[in-house]
Amino acid sequence: MSDKGGKGFTAVPKGKGKGGKSSLKEATPKGKDDGPAKSKKTRNVQFSSQAAASTKGKGGQADGGAKKDKEPLQLKLENELPKGAKCLMDCEAADILQGVQDHMVILSKDPSIKLPVSFDRALQYTEKSTNYTDPESVRQVLQNLKTYGVTDGEICVMANVYPETADEVFALLPSLKARRIMLDDPVNDVLSELAKLKKSA
Repeated sequence: MSDKGGKGFTAVPKGKGKGGKSSLKEATPKGKDDGPAKSKKTRNVQFSSQAAASTKGKGGQADGGAKKDKEPLQLKLENELPKGAKCLMDCEAADILQGVQDHMVILSKDPSIKLPVSFDRALQYTEKSTNYTDPESVRQVLQNLKTYGVTDGEICVMANVYPETADEVFALLPSLKARRIMLDDPVNDVLSELAKLKKSA
């Protein structure tokens, strides 16, 4: 067995394989290379860096050397949600979970209702991470951006992260960059309104 090519393979120096490309041949164990079976046990494996560079994807289809322009990043949260579900801001989720918590005494009497272990963790997270105390006012302020084509997912990201400047909004949501000229003023108006609604630390 040879050092090169790994166990059971021998490397054929460049120029020795077909087409001048290096290849590997399966080594046959000593004593078993006699007779007509020898030719059946030899396999050529060829490597070409050009072939590897021109294939892509799972099917290994050649791309023909053409480069595609990168599409702008899109926030597709809505596509990942189950049918009929909608994105919630942290402050909305905290409000809903707190409502469930307030009715826990009544709910605990019904044996068919069992809250998951993650309920307490979700409640703690939303209470700690929310920036606002009045979810309805926040939603109303951000809803104005929907007239400019801003999605619910993008609106929720803005509310949850609480960017302070329009530059932060466009850095956080690259999908909005193409419409920056149209969105600059509305985003600044929304941010100034959200600053008024922000809860004191």
